[in-house]
Amino acid sequence: MKRVLFLLLLCLCLLPTAARADTGPKPQLTIYVEHPPEEPYYLDLLIPEEEGGSYDNLSGGSYDPAILSHLHDWEGEGWYPAFAGGTKAPLFGDIVPEEGNVFRFTYFGLPETFRIAAATADGGQATAEAFTRTAFYTDLTYDFASNTLSRATPGWLAWLIQLLSTLVPTLVAEGLLLLLFGFSLRENWALFLLVNLATQAVLHLVVGTGFVTLASSFAFYLVIMVPAEAVVFALEALAYAFLLRGGGRRRRVLYALAANTASMALGFLALQPVIPVLRAL
Repeated sequence: MKRVLFLLLLCLCLLPTAARADTGPKPQLTIYVEHPPEEPYYLDLLIPEEEGGSYDNLSGGSYDPAILSHLHDWEGEGWYPAFAGGTKAPLFGDIVPEEGNVFRFTYFGLPETFRIAAATADGGQATAEAFTRTAFYTDLTYDFASNTLSRATPGWLAWLIQLLSTLVPTLVAEGLLLLLFGFSLRENWALFLLVNLATQAVLHLVVGTGFVTLASSFAFYLVIMVPAEAVVFALEALAYAFLLRGGGRRRRVLYALAANTASMALGFLALQPVIPVLRAL
């Protein structure tokens, strides 16, 4: 029993102790413009009108009103310019291109679904189809001449990288704990692997790309993950109590508790180095 308590305390010690609420990564959209016009132009994200808000992203900046007005051409069709019109939460970036005709948008006001709107003093144009982000860091190429989008970051690849980033350390940590609790890995490897694959996959499917957002703040991570891990613990404790070979049911349940505590702590730490990998996709 003393060894079990020591293992539980060790798992708790893995948890980070301090974090700021607004630190770490935020979702980012980068748009590379090909064949841009020779005259000055702006580029914005069109969102459904009901998603618009009163937050002034322009912040009193100096913009050409003739170009700016054409970003509002689709309001009669139910679409609203996110940056130029306002959002419910701050949207960082600019509708004026950076050097190399690049636009970057980020922060909490970044919409998931949008159309691209581009305008010059002579008029505006918008992509026909809406695009939905499926990755935390999304890179798009917008061809101004053909008014088309391409080269979206593959969402499935980002999801797989996130899954592996937490699954691998979870298997290592929980496998070591399995041995320390006196269970045979040889006799239980199939159950052990199946349970962890299922619980990790479900967690990542539910949270999705938001796992990287959770990595920005440990306090936020705890708020989301503690209830989720409580459900996972209940399911794993039930499975291990009846299916794990060796030891009594009390030890099996205590193992499930120690394993989930370690998994939750390592999950936060393991997500940190994944951020630059996702950014580079």
